Amino acid sequence: MATDIFNTPAAMPQGGALPQQEEGKDIAAPAINSGARDHQTLIDYIDHPNIAQELDDTELGKIGQAVVREREIDLSTRTDWEERSRVAMDLAMQITQPKTFPWPGASNIVYPLMTVAAMQFGARAYPSIVQGRNIVKGVVVGPDNGIPQMAPDGSPAVQMTPQGQPQPMWAQPPGSKGARAKRIGEHMSWQLLDEMKEWPTETDKLLHILPIVGCAFRKSFFDPQFGCNSSVLVHAQNLIINYWAKSIERAMRVSEDLKFYPREIEEQIRAELFLEHDFGMADGANGDDDAPHDFIEQHRFLDLDDDGYSEPYVVTVHKSTSKVVRIVARYDADGVRINRGTGKVVKVDPIHYYTQYNFFPSLDGGIYGVGFGQVLTPINKAVNTTLNMLVDAGALQNTGGGFIGRGLSMHAGSVKFKLAEWKTVNVPGQTLRDSIVPMQWPGPSAVLFSLLGTMIEAGKEIASIKDVLAGETNAGTMQPTTLLALIEQGLKVFTAIYKRVHDSAKSEFDKLYALNRKYLENQQRYQVGDEWKVVTKEDYAKGAGVKPVSDPSMVSDMQRMAVAQFLQSYQNDEMCNGLEIRNRIFEAARIEGVDKILRTEMPPNPQLIAETAKMELEGHEAQSRIATETAKQANLWADTIKKLAEADKTNGEQPLEWTAQYIDLLRSHMESLMEPEEGRQTVPPAPHPDEVMPPMPGRQSLPAFPEPEGQQAPPGMGGQPGQFAQ
Repeated sequence: MATDIFNTPAAMPQGGALPQQEEGKDIAAPAINSGARDHQTLIDYIDHPNIAQELDDTELGKIGQAVVREREIDLSTRTDWEERSRVAMDLAMQITQPKTFPWPGASNIVYPLMTVAAMQFGARAYPSIVQGRNIVKGVVVGPDNGIPQMAPDGSPAVQMTPQGQPQPMWAQPPGSKGARAKRIGEHMSWQLLDEMKEWPTETDKLLHILPIVGCAFRKSFFDPQFGCNSSVLVHAQNLIINYWAKSIERAMRVSEDLKFYPREIEEQIRAELFLEHDFGMADGANGDDDAPHDFIEQHRFLDLDDDGYSEPYVVTVHKSTSKVVRIVARYDADGVRINRGTGKVVKVDPIHYYTQYNFFPSLDGGIYGVGFGQVLTPINKAVNTTLNMLVDAGALQNTGGGFIGRGLSMHAGSVKFKLAEWKTVNVPGQTLRDSIVPMQWPGPSAVLFSLLGTMIEAGKEIASIKDVLAGETNAGTMQPTTLLALIEQGLKVFTAIYKRVHDSAKSEFDKLYALNRKYLENQQRYQVGDEWKVVTKEDYAKGAGVKPVSDPSMVSDMQRMAVAQFLQSYQNDEMCNGLEIRNRIFEAARIEGVDKILRTEMPPNPQLIAETAKMELEGHEAQSRIATETAKQANLWADTIKKLAEADKTNGEQPLEWTAQYIDLLRSHMESLMEPEEGRQTVPPAPHPDEVMPPMPGRQSLPAFPEPEGQQAPPGMGGQPGQFAQ
């Protein structure tokens, strides 16, 4: 029958209640009861401050001796690596050994090839990892379109706005994943920079040690003494792992060498975190009562519940006495899995504290990485030897020396000169010249000097120390694509290294994320600029994880600026987002507060504003011109009406009635002209009486009406102003 393996919370309540007996059936399963007890013991150990308090002295003695013995076994597997790392560190720190060849006090220069390589790496990598206040960013997995709230009938629920418009109701609003990821990223960046004061400094130290030794570790844990997370640097020399372990996660033991001062030991005892022992004087104390004691903190597996299966624990032992001072569980309830059929524990997943940073992977398959220290040591030693030979040869050539013939006796033994000194001798000058034979030292060799340059260039090739990367090339005259190609070629090795650093940083941040999910308060305040914000424990429970802000493909400021210069040529392209391009240009230049510099809305076009104002001005001028012309036409028509009336009076009373009708017609037309239609550009002609009225008796033709200046008379109204037909 297949067994069902499942996690602890689903298998057994943490209170330890056994499965209920089904009605009509017996529980004849002693194995299940035994397994349940084993499981409950593991659960009880999770929150125990010191499991060593529950064990007898005999068992603690065996555990302590095993810890010390097995640490020595693992230490013996990495002897060669330790020697190579020691030599590399001496070269990087310019430490020299006394020389007696070719003579005491001979040249003993250490060429700083490895030192420069380490400084170059740290100078490039640190700003890439710590980018101002942005170090961590949250991850959004899947679409962020929101989850609608469902009505009882299974359809999306809606609600009415105050304006009476329906809008959907959301169980998870759109954009909530992105907002939560932003809060998590801001909070963890604040933790690393402000709450964990040691993190920036130790990160800088790690990135300078890494290229020399090739390996370093970060230990991430929740520190109950300070009530916050901690992520401290652990030197590879102090973290002992079997050299042939496949990985730090699969290693059976990981031993860290620690030092505690007597005062710190007493604090741990009073807090009931350490067992009380008489440790005596520290090794090598030389009478110093405050000298630190050596301890071993070993992450290992022990079978403390006697079920035949070893579980992960952390054991702390005093090194010289092999006395156990503390044992704590290295697992949580979610990592304990039991078999449903037997109730026995089948697997316990350990919690890993350490994150490994490797420079190069070990070429012989060892657990510890390889750095410039191991790779450049032979070349650096050859450069040192060649350089010292050249200096010694120059010293011999400059200081001189030779032979003095028997014929020259100065009765003074060896003769030495001071600066600007002349000595008196008792022989003629010719005899003096013939008796002194100087030794002809050849001086520095041109072949050695050429060979020295070749070896230095080879070392720079390995260390990726190029002129274009060191800022010694005039990049301002290069095209962006040319500069990018040069940088990319020079950073081939460095980019691969930085990618490994980036991956290790993500693993470290994942551990800190898990600690926040477990130990963070329900609400915690954090600061972004001058503003205080709030993140919740629920944010970490629902979040999808984190990753570094840094881009592993962008490892230098010159590379970023070259990309920014390339993007700048597309900022006015209609197919590209100009605002996003400008935002990336500012970010590449490390400009803070970009959101305060860039406008979210495009500013108005000055040319369009000028053209609009010009059109409005022309419209006002046209309306003014129409109004002026209308007034002129009205005055002319009024004068014409007056002359018509005088003419009718002269001709007699018969046409008065006809004239009055025509005057009314003109008055109506004038009133319509006083209110011109919108957009009218010309004045319409007045209606001719021959078109709208019968001809007046006794008059052969009507006078022509005067038109505004610049316009012709309407059809059917000829003649000059003031002229009348006979």
